[in-house]
Amino acid sequence: MKRLSIIAALVIYTLGAAAQGDFISVKELAGKINNKEVLIIDARKSTEYKKVHIRNSINFPVEELSSKTPIEGMLKNDAELCKVMGAHGVDFNKEIVLYCNKGSNAGRMYWIMKMMGASNVRLLDGNLDAWKAARKPVTRTPKMPKKTTVTAKLNRSSYLTMNDVKTKKSNGNVVLVDARADNYFNGTDPKSKGHIEGAISINSDLMRDDKGLIKTADDLNKLFASKGVTKDKEVILYCQTSTRAGLLYTIMTTKLGYTNVKVYDGAYNEWVTANKVVS
Repeated sequence: MKRLSIIAALVIYTLGAAAQGDFISVKELAGKINNKEVLIIDARKSTEYKKVHIRNSINFPVEELSSKTPIEGMLKNDAELCKVMGAHGVDFNKEIVLYCNKGSNAGRMYWIMKMMGASNVRLLDGNLDAWKAARKPVTRTPKMPKKTTVTAKLNRSSYLTMNDVKTKKSNGNVVLVDARADNYFNGTDPKSKGHIEGAISINSDLMRDDKGLIKTADDLNKLFASKGVTKDKEVILYCQTSTRAGLLYTIMTTKLGYTNVKVYDGAYNEWVTANKVVS
């Protein structure tokens, strides 16, 4: 009887852990910050990193994964991605933990690393604010990465181009999701003229509770279902530069069990630059 109780407890624990998806709690990360087999990456801008960051984290601004094109945020090619990853000491044999301010930068980096074949990447739930609120160690002293050699060919099965979106978005089994703030979606912000025609709005800010932590799977499933975003459909995510989209991708594929989720990399910036219709 005692053995059965232990087994039941282990099953419940395992299911609970799985339900968290690829997110790590502040408590768990705090126990790993001195572990040399764990690479902690701050995906914010260098100016923010210099002010304060998690102890033993390196700075790898997500913007460095974007190519230098007139359209902000477009992903570098495979060789360039490997080079910049190596320059920042990325090692896919280690456990990698990503964080930023609200999860968007970390989410985009997660999506890219998964395309590159990384198998053990997680996002810090609550990001830097939750870490500081728990009074875990922070510093201003930078940690310099040790350069590595990264070799990878991207699996772009979750990557969509503008032409892909043009072809797919009128399909009744496809739902196009704009993850930007409401004023961007509605075109009331000076940086936005509206949204891609046919898109629905799911603001990535709605993923977090009032403490900045990712909401429960039940709450999120209800939210997505209320918008008509169900697991039997192909889901295409975008935002301004596909950072917020990266956070939704991480949540949907690892916490909620969606199996057909894509990210439109060029996002709103490319779409509007090409003079495509927006609503």
